[in-house]
Amino acid sequence: MKTRKDFLDSIKKAKLIVIKIGSARVSGEESKINDFLYDLVGDIRSLRDQGKEVILVSSGAIAQGKKLLAEENGRETIPNGKTTLAEKQALAAMGQNKLLNLYESFFSRVNIPIAQILFGRKDLNEEKSFSNLKQTFRQLLDWGILPIVNENDSVSTEEINLGDNDILSAIVASIVGADLLLILTGVDGFLNGKEKIDLFTEISKETESLATGPSGPGTGGMFTKINAAKLLLPFGIKTGIVNGEKKHAIAEFFTKETFGTLIGNGNYPHRIPTASEIQSHFFSFSTE
Repeated sequence: MKTRKDFLDSIKKAKLIVIKIGSARVSGEESKINDFLYDLVGDIRSLRDQGKEVILVSSGAIAQGKKLLAEENGRETIPNGKTTLAEKQALAAMGQNKLLNLYESFFSRVNIPIAQILFGRKDLNEEKSFSNLKQTFRQLLDWGILPIVNENDSVSTEEINLGDNDILSAIVASIVGADLLLILTGVDGFLNGKEKIDLFTEISKETESLATGPSGPGTGGMFTKINAAKLLLPFGIKTGIVNGEKKHAIAEFFTKETFGTLIGNGNYPHRIPTASEIQSHFFSFSTE
């Protein structure tokens, strides 16, 4: 029976890494956001200095839009959890630039240029669009640019239901053939009661039943995180779920075999799915 230690070497050797940031990490108190981003850019700079390639998938546009609207009106005008679809799309349109500017202000300090990629389900409907998207990611990485991906939810509706970008991050990881998806959240990993589980090699129905729903400003929760990992297992892509509130959480995951929760199974060969496989496999999952 494999243990977490058996995977440590392969984790350290991961070449292409997708990191997912939830809404809670980039909303709330400004000092807390700044502390998180300071650690984030430092850890990503370190990964790139080791020759690794990184893609960032970030939620938070809607949360940033709410903040802008509240500042404009001088008060909170849309209570949490009571936004209509039209309001969500409008808030995303307002907040996307603010979110990207926030990242730019931090990544520029460590000389990492960034680029924004917004896409939705329609971009994966045919092989040509899928191929173009994959080539765009590859070109940016070859140029040393950090792609920052968000849901295109100011003009479409599918991704708003994908669990605060948890499933979207799994789709990105599959498109580029990542070695590892690292999901940053607000807990130490997958918890069964008070006990943290270090490793899953498969995700059972029982495991899914223990996963909780969303808390805070996001829409995912542990349920969509564990399902994002489950969706990646057949393609040989590992997933780590770690506490993004911990100092240098990304760096810790690569060096400590008990940090966070790893979902991986060495029996699955690593491969990149086709556009049709992504359509049938990933979009069959719903958070509703």
